[in-house]
Amino acid sequence: MAAQHLSVGQWWIVAVATSALFVVAFHFAVRNRRATAYALIAPVLGALSVVAHSRARGQTGTEALVIFAACTFSMTLVLIVIRYETLKSEQKARAGEKYVLPKWKANVYGLLTVAFACVIAFLLL
Repeated sequence: MAAQHLSVGQWWIVAVATSALFVVAFHFAVRNRRATAYALIAPVLGALSVVAHSRARGQTGTEALVIFAACTFSMTLVLIVIRYETLKSEQKARAGEKYVLPKWKANVYGLLTVAFACVIAFLLL
């Protein structure tokens, strides 16, 4: 599917849906209402940047919306994967131990997030 097959309004619907999935996945990973409320800031700032970038360049914003939706969706998938790590951290905290995510795992999660977002954006644009 190419990005041109959907209108700008439809891409806004996709962006809102991926943002909602991001907030739900964040709540699933963290299980904290205050943190989930703070997680609403990222999609809102992303949407504001899409609007500002599109207006500054005089474009419709399809490309920016595709990239935003791809990034939000990839972060959602990584949050679902990270749930295992947060469960392990919570269990260790209850036992009085400290759990630190190994650096290599954090790097792999970051790399997968960026790579997945780039692949999605490349396929759609």
